[in-house]
Amino acid sequence: MIRRIGAAVTILLSLYILYLGARVMSERRTASDRVDAIIAGAEPADVTLTPRRTAMLVRVEDPSFWTNKGVDFATPGAGMTTLSQSLAKHLFFDHFTPGLAKGELIVLTRFALYPEVDKQRTLKAFLATAYFGHRDGRSVIGIGPAARQWFGKPLAALSDREFLSLVAMGPSPKTLDPQRHAKANAERVRRIERLLAGRCRPSGMRDVMLEGCA
Repeated sequence: MIRRIGAAVTILLSLYILYLGARVMSERRTASDRVDAIIAGAEPADVTLTPRRTAMLVRVEDPSFWTNKGVDFATPGAGMTTLSQSLAKHLFFDHFTPGLAKGELIVLTRFALYPEVDKQRTLKAFLATAYFGHRDGRSVIGIGPAARQWFGKPLAALSDREFLSLVAMGPSPKTLDPQRHAKANAERVRRIERLLAGRCRPSGMRDVMLEGCA
């Protein structure tokens, strides 16, 4: 009985690996074109950050972004989802749910997205597709629309604190928006400011809320 179960598990794992391999090859063929279409469909000003603000975003959301291969399991503060994986959720899944799909996400990010899309385009497409909570019953998608929805300004017109208020929403957009949850948002902004100033560091890889900077 145990041998039969072991054999069945081996067969299932083999089939799953074959499925992943086939999916990687399929998604890899179209990843670059799909990313380019996302960028082309956005307002240029909505996917463009100054080098300084790019550095702010990356330092908080994905510290090893420029050097990692779409995944990071070690950097303090990186959490379980890189910027590349956030984009991959949008590209490769209709409705992503945690669990087994996380493994699939990691594989697709590393072997379908990373080899085909450079970091600059990955960042622009992330900025166009990131989720920034709900406003008036509708999802706020993209950092440019988020600037207009939450602050009534174009992205480039935001103050540093307003920009960081949007960055602060990253781990939990529904509970960290700058209006309904202003206190929680302001606290995470304060922690981010301390991090950027070099006065603290995350307590570990999973410390996305920056408890090490509290």
